[in-house]
Parts: sequence; structure tokens; C-alpha cells
Amino acid sequence: MSGSSALTLGVNSLPATELSDTLWVDILPWLDDYVSDRAALLEPLAPSPDWWFSESPSFTVLEVDLEKLLSELASLYISHHSSAVLKESFPLLDPSVPISALALDTRAVTSLARLASQGNVGDLLAHATAEIFGVRGTSEQTVHDVVLSLLVCAVMTDPRSRIETPDDGAAPPAITALLDDLEQLAMWRRVRGQDARPLVTVEIDDESPEPIQELAARISALTPNDLPAMDRTDAMDEIDNLFSQLDERESIVLRERIVAPVPQRRGAVGAKLGVGSGRVGQIEAEVKAKINDACGFGTAVGNLLASLRVEIQPVALLERLLELHPSIAAEVPGYGVPLWLVLDRIDDYFEVTDGWAAAPGVAAAKKRTQTLLEDFESPNGVVALGDVADTVSMSAGELEKWLTWCGITVVSGSALTRARRISDLAVGALEALGTPKTVPELAALLKTDRTERSIERALESDDRAVLDAGLWHLQAWGSADSIVEEPVPEQSEFNVGGDGIVRRKRTRDTAKPPEQTRRLYRSGNVWRYRTAVTAEHLRGSSFAVPAGLAVAAGCARGESVELESHLGVQAVRWSGAQPTFGTIRRFLRELSAVVGEDILLELWQDGTFRVVRPVVVHADVDPLRQALAEIGNREPLRTADRHVVRILAEAVSLPGEDRPRKLLRAYEDRGEDIILDLLEAAWVHSDVSADSEIGDA
Repeated sequence: MSGSSALTLGVNSLPATELSDTLWVDILPWLDDYVSDRAALLEPLAPSPDWWFSESPSFTVLEVDLEKLLSELASLYISHHSSAVLKESFPLLDPSVPISALALDTRAVTSLARLASQGNVGDLLAHATAEIFGVRGTSEQTVHDVVLSLLVCAVMTDPRSRIETPDDGAAPPAITALLDDLEQLAMWRRVRGQDARPLVTVEIDDESPEPIQELAARISALTPNDLPAMDRTDAMDEIDNLFSQLDERESIVLRERIVAPVPQRRGAVGAKLGVGSGRVGQIEAEVKAKINDACGFGTAVGNLLASLRVEIQPVALLERLLELHPSIAAEVPGYGVPLWLVLDRIDDYFEVTDGWAAAPGVAAAKKRTQTLLEDFESPNGVVALGDVADTVSMSAGELEKWLTWCGITVVSGSALTRARRISDLAVGALEALGTPKTVPELAALLKTDRTERSIERALESDDRAVLDAGLWHLQAWGSADSIVEEPVPEQSEFNVGGDGIVRRKRTRDTAKPPEQTRRLYRSGNVWRYRTAVTAEHLRGSSFAVPAGLAVAAGCARGESVELESHLGVQAVRWSGAQPTFGTIRRFLRELSAVVGEDILLELWQDGTFRVVRPVVVHADVDPLRQALAEIGNREPLRTADRHVVRILAEAVSLPGEDRPRKLLRAYEDRGEDIILDLLEAAWVHSDVSADSEIGDA
């Protein structure tokens, strides 16, 4: 992470005489732990392979970008030394140095004032970074800026030289931060076209004095129109200006590689430039980094991208986006490509593929869509598109096009999410249709390459489906005759409409509870949610989660909660279509997690939050032990045999259940394909009867 203050510290501009000539490892003794495999974390930061043992800051600054190196060290320290007391990690830093020498912004100063009240560095050094995370209103970026500033002071011979003369007329930091925040909020409201929307609302007691009531009314009436408008530079002008600042080689790489509708091969571009393809790749990365650095939030381009991301959650047809923002269809001067293509190519959080615009990318949009469908799916894996379309910025027609593009079968306005077996698709189709069908009719609707006979055999072996007079219908409907002639029994999950169509009963809140949420497992006083690390997680993005996970965290629709952790509070919000978790990057860095690796998000009954690695077991061990590992059990190989089934039952909220058939159906209803395969391997394909109790088997 590159902290905002890292760009303004000016360490690189200091003469070497103002930087310490003490070895890095003596200034920062925690670097002594980075040997063998861990040395790989530090080696790329400077030319010398063991620079932290052999060099001092006054020497290293001659070879590298010291500001960038310190920023990387700050991230490393936060990830791997969060519980260490700062005074032990920075033993040579003079504790009498005033806090003002850290040169922090007003937000960080306000946060530290809640932790270190004495005004000098020594008071701060008595704490660990984990404690800074725990200060209310403190973000990951703020903690990074604090540690980065401590590192800067530690490598300087006289950190007091950073102290600026105080302005006696300056407002307290908290007031300055508040005004800055209001200005930023007003700017965002303008970007979103909400110029007349109040910035804040104030809640007071009903019997408050009249002056206080008038004060609250004035504050609540404040809108972006009441604040000075910041410079509204046009996004196209910004792009044109940025492109004009590139040198000739950069312009060629930009034109022929980065923003070209069909990018040329690096070798071909390198031949024009007289360099190898590897160098072309370096120039390409440098150009993208240069443009990205100049297009952050607060610039016209950054604001436009942020607004687009809000509107395309999780995805949108490009043609609809062009109707909403005609400006992005305009051609960039001198390049002959539309602005939306440039935004796609320069920004990692905005992608256009095959006519679909997604944020941060199509792969993430598909994953988010799957999570959303899981919240609305029935036990047979059927999702009414109307329910989902009401919660996203898409029409039912656009949503159907997107699901079809993703390879999800859609029948009669409903998505079929269960495709593990052909019988799952057939049963889902029957529920979506609400009327009995023949096998040829089902085969035509499912557009499958399976033969009609294979579909028929699959339905014959599925106890959810019943054949009556050549027509297949769901067992839960009753007999085929009763569908038309009699109402479905009261205890049924279905109702018959006046049109004769059988439909599943609907509740006002269709989101799944924790007990029915896929990959969410209960174990005593903790819920564990299994997921895979994504690039967005590592970037520090917030991410959508199933509704059941938010409920398990104590967060209801329209609310937000904060969970405690050793790395500060973890935010959970449910203000839109899907609940979201705030960034978990700090936890992933602590684990040194990589993209694609499975992790467990743990929600404890006492309101605490953890991120841990699941235990991995070999594929040749007992399938039930593998199932324990899948649900996040911490000791799958050491758990006593008599407890295995109890734990598996508790995981899906069936305490005391020990009948294999019941547990198999519970995991099947949740769509837990991996665990279901393991349980079937242990029970269905073994000598254990699915109707017997475990103790009798």
C-alpha cells in the first residue's frame, strides 16, 4: 500500500547527511527475523540481497526510492507485527519527539489524540498497531500513515526538523477534518447528481430547547449547493492532458498496446521502438501506473469511474451505460477510440467484456451474481428473476441476458442454480414452470445435450419428482389431478394460482437465514464462512457477502455493525441490494494469503471477528474427516469418531441428527456439492444404509 502521506514526505529529497548511518537492522530490530524464506519479503526492495543487514538508510537512499521502500516496510510491519509494542520495534526513536514531527494529516492526528494524549511520540510508542486499529474512526490507511511516519522519523538524524511552526489561528484538527469530510461528501453528491440532497441529518431529543432545534434544522438543510463548488474539470480534458504529457515511446505503447481495440503483440511494438518485448511490457506498466496515479478519486476521471462503479453493481450492458453517460461514448482526440475503452484499459476496477461493463471485473461480477442468487434460491435451486431484479440496477430482461451469458440456465423467468446433476435441472425447471411436463418438453426447455432417456432415468431415481399419466411433476405438489382440481394441502410449500400454475409460497423477505446459507457453518459459539481470496480482497476492496452471513454478524437490512478484532473493527453494512464486508486486506497480509487460497471468516458470539486458514487434509483420508475440514473444523483428524457426525449435523443447524439420509438432504438443499460428494462416498457408496442411524451402522 502506498499511503497518501508517502507522496508528500519528501524523504528522497533529503541529503544523505540527514539520514541515519546506523544499520537498518539496528534501527528496526524486527528486521532481524527476516532470514531464509522470510528474506524474500525484503530482498526485492533494494539492489543488495541483504540490504537490511549491510546498509544504512543514508546509503540505501542513493540506490532506491526511499519513500516507496518505507511504505512497503510499513505494510509489512502492520501485517506481521501488529501485536508488537512500538517502543520495542523502534528502540532508537527519541520518545520526547513531539507528535507533530510525524507530520500526519488531520484525520490521523484526531485518531492519535484519542490514544496518545501527552503529545509526544513516547506516549504512542507504548502501544501496538493493533491498539491503533481499535481507536474509533481509524482506518487501515490511517494506521499505515502512522507507522510510515514513525519509520521516516526513525531513519532521520533529526526528526524534529519536520515540525512546522504552529498556526495560532488554526482550528483544532477534528474541526479541520470535519470540514474536509463535508467538502468531500459534497463533491461526491455532485458527481452523483444529488446536488440538492442534504449532506447530514441531525437527531435530537424531542424536548430539546428551541435554539438547539433550530441549529439541528440548519445543519440538516445543508446541501452540496450551499458549499463552494470544487473545480469541475471535464474527464475528457483530463485524459487528453495526461496523454499529451507522455513521451514518444510511451505514446506509441499507449496507442498500439494499451488503448488499441486489438492490441499489437509486444514483439511488434518493440521492433518499432528498437527494444525487446520485455521492455515494452515495462513501459506499458509504467504508463498505466502514471495514468492511474493521476486519476484518483477527486479528479474528473476518478470521480467518473467511481460513479460508474456504483451504477454497474454488479454488471450492466454497455449500451445502457452509454445511454446514462453519453460522454463516455465520445472519441478521445488523436486516438480514435471511445472514452469508455480508455477507462477500461487504464483502470483495474472497471472492465468491459463482450458488451458487459463490470466493476471491478467480469469475473468478480459473476461471483457476486452467484452470491446474490444463492440468497434468493429455493431448496430446488430456483430463483425468480423478478425478485433479484428488484434489488439490482438491472431490468429482468437485462438480468436474464447476463445470466445466460454466464452459462446459467433460465426457464420461464427463473434462474436454475443447481446443475450438479441433470435431475437437479429438471426438478428446477418443473418448479419454475409450475405445470407438469413430459420428458421431451423438459429436454427442449433445458437445451441440454443429454438424451431424453438419461433425463427420464434421472427423474425416476429422484424422490422429488413423480410420474403421473406420462407427465412429470413435483412430489410436493400432490397428484397431477389435484393441481387442477383441488388446492394444494396447507402444509405444502406451494400454492395454486387462478391460472392453475403452482408457485412456491413467497415471504416478504426472501433472503436466506444463516442456517440455510451455503458455505456458512455453525460450530458452538462461532459461525465460519468459507470463501476464496480474490484480487479485490488483496487490493483492499469491500466485497458482497450472502445475507445469511450479515445476519450471523448481527447486521439487518438497512443497518451497519462493527465487529471487534485484533486488527481493529471490521465493518459490515447492508445498505444496498447485498450486504458488504469492509476490507479484510490487513488480515490477509498477516496470513500472507494469495489469490485463490481458501480462508474462513469467523464470526464469534461475543462480537469478535477473525480470518483464519482452514485445515487442509489429504484426499486419501476418510471422507468424513475431509468433510470436517471443509466445514472449518480445526481438528478434523483428531476429533473422536463419536463426535464426527454430531459436528457435521451442528454445522447445518441440525443438532442431534444422526441419520445419514437427513444429513445428505440438508447438505443437498444448501447446494454443498463438495461436502455432499464426501458424505455420499462415506455413506451411499459404502455399507452404511442411508436409512439407519450412525450408531446402528
